[in-house]
Amino acid sequence: MLANKTNGRASNSWTLPITLLPWLFISMAVTDSRYLPEFERPLPNQTVTLGAEAVLSCHVAHLGGYKVGWIKSDSKAIQAIHTHVITHNTRISVRHFGHSVWQLVIADVQREDEGLFMCQINTDPMKSQVAYLRVVVPPEIEPTDSGTNDVMTSEGSSIKLGCKAKGDPPPTVRWHREDGEDITMRTVNGERLRFATYEGETLSLIRISRLDMGVYVCTASNGIPPAASRRIAVNINFNPVINVPNQLIWSTQGNNFTMECNVEAFPRSVNYWIRGDGELIISGNKFGVSEVRDSIFASRMALTVHSFEKSDIGKYRCIAKNSLGEVEGRIHVYESNSWPAARATTRRSIDYSEDLEEANNGLDHHHQHRQQHQQRRQQQDHEVDERNDVEDEDEIHQQGDGSLILSMAPPGRDTLHYQLTTTERSLWRSGSRSGSSALASPWLPLFSSAAFTSLLCLVPSFPRFIPFCRYI
Repeated sequence: MLANKTNGRASNSWTLPITLLPWLFISMAVTDSRYLPEFERPLPNQTVTLGAEAVLSCHVAHLGGYKVGWIKSDSKAIQAIHTHVITHNTRISVRHFGHSVWQLVIADVQREDEGLFMCQINTDPMKSQVAYLRVVVPPEIEPTDSGTNDVMTSEGSSIKLGCKAKGDPPPTVRWHREDGEDITMRTVNGERLRFATYEGETLSLIRISRLDMGVYVCTASNGIPPAASRRIAVNINFNPVINVPNQLIWSTQGNNFTMECNVEAFPRSVNYWIRGDGELIISGNKFGVSEVRDSIFASRMALTVHSFEKSDIGKYRCIAKNSLGEVEGRIHVYESNSWPAARATTRRSIDYSEDLEEANNGLDHHHQHRQQHQQRRQQQDHEVDERNDVEDEDEIHQQGDGSLILSMAPPGRDTLHYQLTTTERSLWRSGSRSGSSALASPWLPLFSSAAFTSLLCLVPSFPRFIPFCRYI
């Protein structure tokens, strides 16, 4: 009986400490703050591009037997607890590195993922950290209503080019020309403004001209790569126009020379050469036909004549034709010694740009085009002056039959010989140099200063008042 009591006491004495042991450790963990879990660093906010992967990292020390959970604060939806994913969103997963780093991973981030996320530890009281996940969207240009990026209009009309973009943050839209030229904008008052780049979703082009034709590029950017862009081709329809640099051409037999016509047209014109009354010229041994395109609407036609002979003398026409109309330029070809007047000069080129400017009621033409035209006219005037000044610069040779050979060498051509009689040369010189035959009168010496002074001395009363006459 005593033995049983003794064994019972021994059994109870061991059972009590074993039962209280887990609670003892818990009590020690709770009462000793050194073993409570804590966050090692703040939970940083995240900015993620739409479609990318977002990773939220929670750093915990002394986690022990506690667990880490993730909650979306705005919706109070539990995302994950420890290593288990609670949400039904298949794009969300969790991972950890030991017991100190716990991560919530969101793949293919969408706009609805933006918001506050909480990392919490199930202590009592609960410990938590909050971070904001921001989803940014790169710029995107909305499609046009017409479904095409090409614009077709006529010269002198007005158009608006639109480029509406969306994104987060809101993007900025800028325009530029693909060919590097400035964008020309006109106000209702006729003022012209030029921009290398223009900012705005809408680009208004008022009273558009052919020089505004080209590709316009709008670029939308908001700091989130990649930027979005769109190309808009602006095509302007107008009738063909031809500019002939040299309408009169002289050549010697056996020489090669080239005729040129500058064509502007859109839609692109069909260009060809006609000889005489209607003979179509094609490339061959005698003629060489070529064409060079300078821009979307401008081209240069060239006709080369090989081994010039008398049968090549005559009229040549360059013709340009498109769906809006037809135009031609004319060139006359002569043999160098068949032109009767030595001072015959090349007529100035027909400048269709001035007529076009007036027809379009002040349409803007490119400054460089005007400057080239002015330089071309100055050069032609200079050539005319040089040819008119033949007395100072040309060699005159006397022949036995009384005729004269006038040798002229225009730049870029062979020396041209013209047969002139003495009478023709005298008439030409008096008409071109003085403009009147009166100055060639034999009475001209009477109007010299010495003759006038001598006449004064013949008057009897003049020596009294003019003493210096006695010294004449």
